[in-house]
Amino acid sequence: MSDLAGKQDIQAFWGALYDSLYDGTTDVSKEQLLESIDAMEDMFRLRGHMAVADMSLMDISGLRVLEIGPGAGGHSAMFARHGAIVTAIDITQARAEATAAKFALLGDDARGCRAMQGDAENLPFADGVFDIVYSNGVLHHTTSTEKAMDQVYRVLKPGGRAVIMLYCKSSWHYWINMWLCVGILMGRAFGGANWLGRATEWGGKDEQTMENPITRCYSGGGVRRLFHRFRDVRMRKAEFYFYLIPKLGRIYRRFQIKRYGVHPGGILVYGEPWPKQSPLEFWLGRFIGWSWFITAEKPEN
Repeated sequence: MSDLAGKQDIQAFWGALYDSLYDGTTDVSKEQLLESIDAMEDMFRLRGHMAVADMSLMDISGLRVLEIGPGAGGHSAMFARHGAIVTAIDITQARAEATAAKFALLGDDARGCRAMQGDAENLPFADGVFDIVYSNGVLHHTTSTEKAMDQVYRVLKPGGRAVIMLYCKSSWHYWINMWLCVGILMGRAFGGANWLGRATEWGGKDEQTMENPITRCYSGGGVRRLFHRFRDVRMRKAEFYFYLIPKLGRIYRRFQIKRYGVHPGGILVYGEPWPKQSPLEFWLGRFIGWSWFITAEKPEN
């Protein structure tokens, strides 16, 4: 498969997933959007998500922030509300437009912010223009994560920070839920190199009709290799959910929602409320979580 064909497949899959997850409407008021952003930020604080735990939202006013892969634009809108000058770039036109619509609705609260369609491996920006490059669960779906990381490094200012989430290979979800249950017991691992992509990511209201072209997971050593040009690289694991266990997870999810409830902050980013984790899940996430939350600094010289 050529590089162009691969990117077209990526674009098609994530465009279809966007349509499945979100209504695609922007028929909300500014006040409703602000309430949704507040709810999402509260959810992130409850989860210890890197958007609030590894970035000080109180200190980003006036900083130039690039988000790669904004989805429906919730994260970018939150950064803009805290005064950042946000540029968002996504491989799908629909996601770029959804993010731009949120900036437009925020008005003066998103002054200078913009969203566009583009390629993470060929960012259309000059060298050293951003204070922060943020990407949440995106770069492991590119045709070359290494090229994308080279671009992150290039567009950061000296002393600028990368705040990146990548999937964690040394996790329960990879080895038990995916490799053992889906890969071996269900036979997906014998269907080709991209079995993990085909087994992950879909959600929303529509039946899945196309496969996710690429999903990669990284060990701690793999992350360090990707970030070898950076300094002060910090990694932490998070995000463990019992409900992701195949078959049994459906039973647990019903108990989880009844016992712990759901958080409305999930609507803006997932298209539905987020099922709250148990204290045990939070604790386990530190050791066997599915996400690497990574921060790193570009050297001054």
